[in-house]
Amino acid sequence: MTPPTSTPRSTVTIKGTGFPAKNQDIKVSFDGNDTKLSIVTSALGSFTAEFTIPDTMAGTHQFQAIDENLALGDITANLQVGPTISLQPEQPEIGAEVTLTGWGFAARNTIAIKYDDIAVSNSPTTNDTGNFTGKFTVPENPADTHIITATDKAGNVATFGLPLEGTAPSVLNPISPAQERFGLFGSQLVIFTWSEVSDPSGVTYILEVNRGNISFFPLEPGMRKPDLTKPNCVMRLEPGTYYWRVKAIDGAGNESEWVLSPYPFQVGLLSGFYLAIGAIIFLIVFIFIVRAFFRRVSEYYK
Repeated sequence: MTPPTSTPRSTVTIKGTGFPAKNQDIKVSFDGNDTKLSIVTSALGSFTAEFTIPDTMAGTHQFQAIDENLALGDITANLQVGPTISLQPEQPEIGAEVTLTGWGFAARNTIAIKYDDIAVSNSPTTNDTGNFTGKFTVPENPADTHIITATDKAGNVATFGLPLEGTAPSVLNPISPAQERFGLFGSQLVIFTWSEVSDPSGVTYILEVNRGNISFFPLEPGMRKPDLTKPNCVMRLEPGTYYWRVKAIDGAGNESEWVLSPYPFQVGLLSGFYLAIGAIIFLIVFIFIVRAFFRRVSEYYK
């Protein structure tokens, strides 16, 4: 028997030797049922045949070869049948509903289905031949591959490696700001916008803003905005010259390239600190001027 273990709907090779030469009366059964294989032995009394395992439960199953014209006795070979599972579609998107089908489990048994370490199904039950069908929604996870595991209460386990799509989102297009000046004094609100991209698994964006250069390292606190769900973001910025870039990440963890806005923008002329210092100086000068004015007036009327 090749191989000695198999799964339902798989093909095995049955080999026999020591039978009468050129004999056409060899019958082969599987678990007592006729396989309907057409077998003719060779001149040396051997034969080879292929057989597709029917839907059947896990465990040990038996082939038996019988020569109806000779009293050869029972000639048997055992085959260990184990479980297997398949998924449709085989490469689903994050959030898609998939159908998991299993064969070769224990009969009339509850199946536990896990996606990595997450229970994802309402425990389907196998039929009399150990088959089941279950549905679940693919959870979000940034890993490139995942393992689906189906286990029955008898301890039979089958796994399926699930490859997720590996295509990165399309490149973004920075829209604004571009070569603009926002305000004259103090901090200003700046609205960043870029083109929207879509992906069946969902998309989030990361925005980075840097003052003075395009290295983006190190970034000042608050200048990185991850997990943005819309193609825009509002930030309050202190006066200075700024550069900004943005990229997209889909639900499978695929990332687009960073896209740098080719045009820096300006915020204000003076920071709030210098504006406050200027206001204090102006107030002091104003007070001196007023006091001098009233001193002159008082002296004039003496």
